[in-house]
Order: sequence, then structure tokens, then C-alpha cells
Amino acid sequence: MAEPRRLTELAAATETAADIPSGPLAVALSGGADSAALIWFCRRLDRQVRAIHVHHGLAASDRLADAATAIAAQVGVDLQIERVTVPRGPSPENQARLVRYEALNRAVRPDEWILTAHTSDDQAETVLDHLLRTAGPDGLRGIPARRPPFARPLLMVDRSTTRELATLAGLPWVDDPVNESLDPLRNRIRLRLLPMLETYNRRIRQSLAITADLVAADVAYLDSMITTGLELEPGRVKIPASALTTVEASPATRLARRFLAAAGLDAASVAAVAGTLAVARGEAERHQPGAGISIRREGALLVAETDSPSLPSPVDLEIAGETGFGRWVFGSFVSEEPPTAMPLGAAWMVADADVMVQPRVEPAAEHPAVHELLTAAGVTAADRPGYPVLVADGRVAWVPFVRRLGAGWVDGKTRRYLVVRTRTERTWQRSKP
Repeated sequence: MAEPRRLTELAAATETAADIPSGPLAVALSGGADSAALIWFCRRLDRQVRAIHVHHGLAASDRLADAATAIAAQVGVDLQIERVTVPRGPSPENQARLVRYEALNRAVRPDEWILTAHTSDDQAETVLDHLLRTAGPDGLRGIPARRPPFARPLLMVDRSTTRELATLAGLPWVDDPVNESLDPLRNRIRLRLLPMLETYNRRIRQSLAITADLVAADVAYLDSMITTGLELEPGRVKIPASALTTVEASPATRLARRFLAAAGLDAASVAAVAGTLAVARGEAERHQPGAGISIRREGALLVAETDSPSLPSPVDLEIAGETGFGRWVFGSFVSEEPPTAMPLGAAWMVADADVMVQPRVEPAAEHPAVHELLTAAGVTAADRPGYPVLVADGRVAWVPFVRRLGAGWVDGKTRRYLVVRTRTERTWQRSKP
């Protein structure tokens, strides 16, 4: 039976805009419209393709898995289902993304590309998200089109096209209800910020996607101009100081960031880069861009020496007393009367004492889902692993000075209140031995 003319037009437009790599393909088939359209399009091109669905074990996961199974059967491809468990944490979306990519990496076959169905809308949302958090060229380039084994061939195709294509093709796709929640920042960008910006530029999504594509090309060129290698040793990273002092500001900054990243500082601040360049030029003797990292000159070389400080060990919260955790001190007590005012401030936390089973203070390194919260709060990369997190029965309840999370909220049934206050010790406050 002949397909609708509109479907033929959409397929032709997609073929013009899409960038599908050669070789065997596996589509990350979520069960939604975008990935459904992508695998239908690959089959239309008569490509060697299969499907991988990651089942997250969340509320809507069974429905999405059923949709993915039905889509794969309809287009005639093999489907592999990978089941994962999303760790508890304050950002289930980020945790789901991490375990999803881990599962896809496990499932990929030799010489195979895994295609994800990110569209120009996703690219626009990513660029805006990076802008809101502060971004240079690396942030403005958005989602990379290819980073083996992953390829994103629909970055120049808009979401309205994929949804219409999947619908006209009669594919049994479903929407993930998580996309309608306003809690994640990305969803607020999608549902509120972008529609508002469209009143100024109705093609804002396409404009941002094109901007990301242009910036990505510039970033690739800048990176290609940096040929100086880094010398890595246990606890040390070396580079000729002249590599940073004899070039223009832009490549010097990029190389300094690469140097700092090799030393363990993934998101170097402007001040960290400036201090590193000052040491390279001989304007400063030493610079500490982050805890555990020291930059100095060693003859003609610039050297970053890194410590490997041990993280504070998890410790049970002492009720009606004080608990030490690194340089942090937690004081707590239980009351049968609620505090006269809540919240008490960023240094305080109130919870249902009967729900807070085995409260413990643990390093954030044991809870990857709080990484995004700490980053947004301005906690440096070096300080994040050892930042304290209060947990109860394995669930995160509180990240001090950052956010109160899901475990142990008080309500009308609360009979006993756990009150916790924290402070940080200063070196001048500590008694001498």
C-alpha cells in the first residue's frame, strides 16, 4: 500500500538533514516517538540495524518497554532489552541517564554505532541549559554529533518532524510521563523557557541547534591546533611552560584547561586558568586551583602535583550529641515538639525521627546523583567527593547548605522530630595537641 504523501515528504526531509554513520547500527529505542522515527527511518534506508531498550524499573518503564517491543516487531528488527536499577538520589533523571549509557556501552557490539534520537529541540535545550549555568565554547557546542560508539544523527531534525513521522508511519509509540514534570531544569526549559523565547524568534530551536553546530566546528578546529602533549606521572602532570606562553590567549586557555583536567579539575574556573597561566609566565611562584592540586614551575616545565586525600569515612549520626565528619561537625537532637519555625536555615534540617532509620553522614562520592546539585551550588570539583550527605536507610535526606531531599519529610503524622545542625571547623578553631 502506498504511504501518505506527507510521510514521503517528511522522510525525504529527514534524509537530507540526518547524518547516519556507515556500518552496523543499534538504535537506543526508548519507546517514544523520536527513537521510533529513527529506527523506522533506518529500516527505510535498508540499513543493518537492531534495537536496544533500557528498562529502568521506574513507574512507566513497563509501558515504555511494551511500546519498544511493539515498534521493533512492526519494523522487523531484533530487540535487546537491558534491565538496570536506578540508584536512589535527588536527581533520578541524571541517575537514569548514567545507568542507561552504562547499559548501552555494555550492549554495543564491535564496529557498531549506537544511535540515539536526540533532535534539534534537545540540542536547543542543552545549549540553553549550559548558558544558564555559564558556558564557554565547549558548552555552546551542545550535544556532540558523534562520540564513539554513540552517534546522534537527528540533531538537525526537529521534534515535531519525528513525532509526525512516527504517527503517520503508524508506530505504537508512547510518551514518557517524566517529560511533563516541571521538576528537572531541562523540562522547565522545554515547557516554559523555549515557548517564551519563540515569541521573539519562532525558529529559536533551529537557531540554537545551528549555533551549536557552528561552534562545534570551531571547537574542533581549536582543538586541532593544540598539538603539545601532556606528560603524565603518578600524582604529577607536566607540560612545557612555553606551550602556554608563546601562543595566543585562546589556545593557551584551552591547553591550560586540558592540563588542569588531566590533574583532576574537570571544570576549571576562570580564576583557576588565570592562576595557571600566571605561574607559566613566571608571574606567580605557585597556584592552587583546587583542593589537592598545586601548580608550580620546575625549570622549563609547568607541573601540577596532585594529592590523593582520603575521603572522610561514613559515620553514624550521634543523636543528642555531635558527630565529626572531616572538617564538618553535626549536632542533633530529637524533640516531641516541632520547631517553632521551619525551615530554620540552610545549616539546619528537620526530619521525622521515626522515619530516619540509621541516619549516617557519608561522602558525596558515594552518591553520584548529588553531583549536579553540588555543581549548581558552586562547590568546587575538588571539594565535591568529600562533601557531606546525610542519609537514612540508604536514601539521601539532606545536602547541607544545598538542598533538603526526599527522605524523612515531616507531615501531620510526625510525632518525633529529628533536628540536625551543621557547621564547618576553621583551622584557628581547633585546639592544639
